[in-house]
Amino acid sequence: MISAIRLFLLVFWTLLLMFVAPFFILITFNRQFPLIIARTVFPSVFKLLAGIKIETFGKENIHKEQPAIYVANHCSHLDIGCLCLSLPINLHFIGKKELAWVPIVGWYMYVAGHIFIDRSNKKKAFESLRKAAVKIRKGKNVVMYPEGTRSKTGELGEFKKGAFHLALMANVPIVPVHIKGTFEVWSTNNFKITPGNVTVRIGKPIDSSKYTTQTIKKFADETRDTILRLKNQ
Repeated sequence: MISAIRLFLLVFWTLLLMFVAPFFILITFNRQFPLIIARTVFPSVFKLLAGIKIETFGKENIHKEQPAIYVANHCSHLDIGCLCLSLPINLHFIGKKELAWVPIVGWYMYVAGHIFIDRSNKKKAFESLRKAAVKIRKGKNVVMYPEGTRSKTGELGEFKKGAFHLALMANVPIVPVHIKGTFEVWSTNNFKITPGNVTVRIGKPIDSSKYTTQTIKKFADETRDTILRLKNQ
């Protein structure tokens, strides 16, 4: 019963802020305002509702003056909230274009300036990445989950190459991030939330200029290896 209440309140709180925050743009004339809410107001209540304690290591590896692509493992719906709390910057998430039509969630993402990718075919996907690269070069910090979906086991899966192509196109570094504990709190395909501890470790930026489209697999593999090392620290 307590777990069900936690889940209900967590979903309600998330949707409430997604619905309300964009209206403040009309008052503040600042499109970044929903993102500020997402990293301040949202996570402070979110962690209480989920019953989690979060420790963050490696904040010194975040260079606020330079945009980057933050690449993280993905085990739970809680990962987004944990990153919003742990990374002291406005974060933009990348989602498939179909999300734009989802009530509240899609509207919030569109108004807040999150990035949509059309994955219906390779040509459209590439054009979407090109447009995303322009936005990142102009200063947007982006979070991507290169596994492509949430892990069903809690273990780190193989990486797809989209995030790394995007880093090359935008000429920005990849910042590796490992999130530990969210799978145990709220795993994939599980409606039970079990309070616990979460650790977020932020690695040193990886310079994308050392790689090319011909060495993109090496770029992805070395980033994955770095995240595994963060996991074992």
